[in-house]
Amino acid sequence: MINLEWLRTFSAIYECKNITEASIKLNMTQPGVSKHLSALESHIGKKLFERTTRKLAPTEYGKFLYSQINNPLSELEKVEYYSGQRAKKQRSAITIGCTTDFFRKELIHHIYTFDMYIVIQFGNEKELIEALEMEKIQLLVGIKKHDTYDHQFTYLKNEELELICSNSIVIPENIEKNDTQFITWLQKQTWFTYDNNQNDIKKFWDSRFNTSPRIVPRYILPSYLDIIEALKNNSGFSIVPKHLCDEELDKNLIKTPIKSSKIIEQKLFYSFKLKNNNLKEINLFIEKMEKTNLPPN
Repeated sequence: MINLEWLRTFSAIYECKNITEASIKLNMTQPGVSKHLSALESHIGKKLFERTTRKLAPTEYGKFLYSQINNPLSELEKVEYYSGQRAKKQRSAITIGCTTDFFRKELIHHIYTFDMYIVIQFGNEKELIEALEMEKIQLLVGIKKHDTYDHQFTYLKNEELELICSNSIVIPENIEKNDTQFITWLQKQTWFTYDNNQNDIKKFWDSRFNTSPRIVPRYILPSYLDIIEALKNNSGFSIVPKHLCDEELDKNLIKTPIKSSKIIEQKLFYSFKLKNNNLKEINLFIEKMEKTNLPPN
């Protein structure tokens, strides 16, 4: 196998036309340059230069070899240069927490373009809030505001809530969609929820029906996307962020049991501890997310 350094040395000699200048260009000794050239000529069994008193003139094979290796060597030098530049560059590093839903629908389309070292930690909101307080992560992305700890919040966006159910469920035709009979019937159905606190259900119920829900969920699943998938094949109801189920609604894989012109939304935030050593990285991450111009849901 040809040693790459022999080819580098040959290229330098070809361009400089003598051993002395080639050794200066390569930062090598003249005997070292001569040794590389001799080794290359011995390996390929061809004479590469005619030696004169003043300079080295390439043989026909020497000209041919140079034409074959010049461009590849130039490309390799570019790779070495830019690799070195990347190694010298100090990248920001951050550990962020988010739900699997937010990662799969939002972050996955953007963070791979960020010139940062990023570690993702998944969990539900309660777990992530605890992890932030214990400084296992530096930033929460896409969570609802809480008052459990003295965390800082930066507004991210609004998301619309939607009441959905399985296609197999038959909605009673003789019940008005805004009366107490419908609410009573609805509360007796099988419910899938994201967590036992039922915050999404409470917000939707209060905004849509102006009352508090009396629901005992049968299934508590770890993500909204899991709930949507479950409702495609099982009978039940849930309230989920609308942008997560738009595709399934468009394909008639699930349905909305009531139609309403009223939009019910909740706010999502970034959350972090004000006293930490990563405010620079946090601000940089938020700034880069804002530049992605996430479309409204």
